[in-house]
Amino acid sequence: MSGQYPTNINFKSFSITSNRPTLINQTLSGKKQVRQIGSQYFSFSVQMPAMKQEIYQLYYAFLDKQKSSFEDFTIAAPLDNLGLAKTETDILVNNNHVAGDATITIDGLTANQVGAFKAGDYIKFNGHSKVYMLQNDTNASGTGTATILISPPLVKALANNEVIITNKPQFTVYLETDALTSNTGSDGFFYISFDAREVIV
Repeated sequence: MSGQYPTNINFKSFSITSNRPTLINQTLSGKKQVRQIGSQYFSFSVQMPAMKQEIYQLYYAFLDKQKSSFEDFTIAAPLDNLGLAKTETDILVNNNHVAGDATITIDGLTANQVGAFKAGDYIKFNGHSKVYMLQNDTNASGTGTATILISPPLVKALANNEVIITNKPQFTVYLETDALTSNTGSDGFFYISFDAREVIV
């Protein structure tokens, strides 16, 4: 692991892609046979805004430190989740869950909270490198519990009372290309863009 991507300035653009390697075979009769051949992962295309040389060198040096795809680093999506639980810090996993589970019970929410999570919110379980996306809007019960549906299913087991990161979880990623390119123009500003892919560690 080689650090957290600097947050001195915001991204110019940050696109996220959910990848699910899938094999499809369609017969002459039109029937489809399909199977997924790998785990889901997120990938990112990042463009930074125009930077003065001092800031540019900070970012370029960080990316160069990754030694192309050799090192892993963390990076957070730039937008807050929409669910109200994003402001809470004591939400926990309720009961043990095994790898492959997609329905997770949780507690520690504000009682009767409507819109605790919104479909498309990103969460992460403490001690796990994988980031998950919520599939449904979720409300809290009168006792502050809820059941969430995540995608993809768990890549490894969860223990009771594991902490849940409910806003801007850090994705663990590596650079997808061997070449690291930046450019500058007559305006004296510098520009950096790169692609990265989530890795499960």
